Amino acid sequence: MIVKDIRPALRQFLLADIGIAAIVGARVYPLKIPQGINQASIVYTRMGGPGDYHMQGPSHLARPRIQIDAWALTGDASVALAGLIKDRIDGFSGVMGSGGDAVTVQGVFQVDEREDYDNATKLHRVGRDFIFWHDES
Repeated sequence: MIVKDIRPALRQFLLADIGIAAIVGARVYPLKIPQGINQASIVYTRMGGPGDYHMQGPSHLARPRIQIDAWALTGDASVALAGLIKDRIDGFSGVMGSGGDAVTVQGVFQVDEREDYDNATKLHRVGRDFIFWHDES
């Protein structure tokens, strides 16, 4: 069985929020912001994820840890964007994404948070880590 990749569904889910889309447009990227982008953006990174098992074997639930970074020109703007992201996904359960990218999510839970500033891009960042429990197929 190939484990379903939740990242395309996550991108769709974030951009379906009117408040988030109003700030970032379509600037939601895997791993890093492309060179030359100096605007509010979201970056998501899969940090890992152990399998899940019960006494009969695999549970067929995946639980990746995904870091979601809110980047913006000011500290206040990065905090506000991170708040919208948290409001959108923390505690969510249901179908995320659509079509072939749709994933059934059992629950999303925040587990960590950090802030910093990048001198090269002159952008502020609020990063939060979330555990996503979702069906593998």
